[in-house]
Amino acid sequence: MEELFTTYTVTGSNTAIVWQFKYRLNGLLAEFKLIEGELDQKQINWLFLKGEFPYLEKQIKGWKCIKNFKIEIGAPDLSFETFWELYNHKLKKIDTERLWKKLSEKDKIDAIVYIKTYNNYLARKGVDKANPYRYLGKRYWEDNHGSIH
Repeated sequence: MEELFTTYTVTGSNTAIVWQFKYRLNGLLAEFKLIEGELDQKQINWLFLKGEFPYLEKQIKGWKCIKNFKIEIGAPDLSFETFWELYNHKLKKIDTERLWKKLSEKDKIDAIVYIKTYNNYLARKGVDKANPYRYLGKRYWEDNHGSIH
């Protein structure tokens, strides 16, 4: 199952530095990459030694007020087709798509993020997977899966 990310590309206005940060939908950093340029000692000190490294997505959102940075955000694909492929249990597509369209963006993110946890639970317990319509309709991502109904 391919994971979805929100990507932040940070370009320095006074330098040739381009950084890329990829965050999982749960807000945790998955990848940091130096795309262009090299960090000088001042930048290394600021980023790593002064505790500015944004290992949480909410931290990099605070960088928007730093005037020396241009930040471009690549949002994750929250389309129904993405959910359908990641959930990977092809039943009741039309009904499921109708439910998907009614969900808020936050619920779509939560539903997608929880698929891995849900799949792990099913493998551990040997329980059959709910059809995607039931998964969305019963909001399985809000359950701790101590038990499945």
